[in-house]
Amino acid sequence: MKKSATEIVLTGGPCAGKTTALNYIREKLMDKGFRVFLVPEVATMLINGGVNDISLIAENDPEKYFLVEKEMFRIQMGLRKRFNALAGIFPAEKSVIIFDRGPMDVKAYMEDGYFEALLDGEKLTLHDARDSFDGVIHLVTAAIGAENFYTMENNSARREGLEEAKLADQKTMNAWVGHPHLRVIDNSTGFESKIKRAMNAMSRVLGIPAPLEIERKFLLKNEPDMSHAGFQAAQKIFIEQMYLVSPDNREIRIRKRAQDGSATYYRTEKIKMHPGTRQETEVAITATEYLNLKKMKKPNTRVIRKHRHCFVYRGQYFELDFFLNPPGLTVMEIELTEENDTIVIPPFIEIEKEVTGDASYSNFNLAKEEKNT
Repeated sequence: MKKSATEIVLTGGPCAGKTTALNYIREKLMDKGFRVFLVPEVATMLINGGVNDISLIAENDPEKYFLVEKEMFRIQMGLRKRFNALAGIFPAEKSVIIFDRGPMDVKAYMEDGYFEALLDGEKLTLHDARDSFDGVIHLVTAAIGAENFYTMENNSARREGLEEAKLADQKTMNAWVGHPHLRVIDNSTGFESKIKRAMNAMSRVLGIPAPLEIERKFLLKNEPDMSHAGFQAAQKIFIEQMYLVSPDNREIRIRKRAQDGSATYYRTEKIKMHPGTRQETEVAITATEYLNLKKMKKPNTRVIRKHRHCFVYRGQYFELDFFLNPPGLTVMEIELTEENDTIVIPPFIEIEKEVTGDASYSNFNLAKEEKNT
């Protein structure tokens, strides 16, 4: 599918504030000169459009329920294609397509294995349904941390009680775990601040005012026990990356992210602003472009290979890297929306020290440690 604009999914649990966030974000982006396309929530369309008994179908007729969910997925992907075509009519304008939920949300309402079967039947991959979006912002349901504000009155399609909302939120978030740019916006602040934090996350994806990468990095004492319950929903991704020759000493990197036979490729440029913060410009590239760019690998550098485990703990999206080349290194990273964001380290992770801003632990310097690859 040809992409004509930046694509961002705004998802979350029931009563998370998506409608308010969408209206606020749209207004702010239009003020900044963007043409904003809003793709409506397909589940609400179907429930209000004739499948208002979807909960009963799920309980009594699993085969029919799967077919309904498959059509929901197809409509979502069809709308994505058509909105990209619509955005293509305005090539000279800054455009963004914001999706009220995305195709991976379907997985949250399916039993294990069925979503993968759906992708296989549609001849699609995880890249098509998940990683090809430029960003994903998950708003946590009010049922977690703002229980007094949880209501079913402002959405006629909402059926979930408090406990069901918590479960739906968790499943929805888990469906998107593994995406390279997932942001979780919880209820640790007031609602108005929550919406502004969602806007800030959106701005990071769009590069407003500059595409900054704000991260914290920690060296682990030892490899954690991956059978721990905290990793139950973790997604394991293989990453291969290398640095390219740059005439002006810019840090230029290409990366392959592979999972379940599907791969996504990126070309990234980074400029250091100060410790822990860099200006980053990242674009998706094709597999062929990746292979061609590999020929420009910086001399006397290694190809970095690692297994990345993405997981969420208390509303924080962590990336745990087990390095294969160079071997024996285990590092955990978290990308922040704001530099002063509070971090809660998972208790099942043993940290040796924080290495944010320590150049010796940057991927760029790790790649320089070897004379030949």
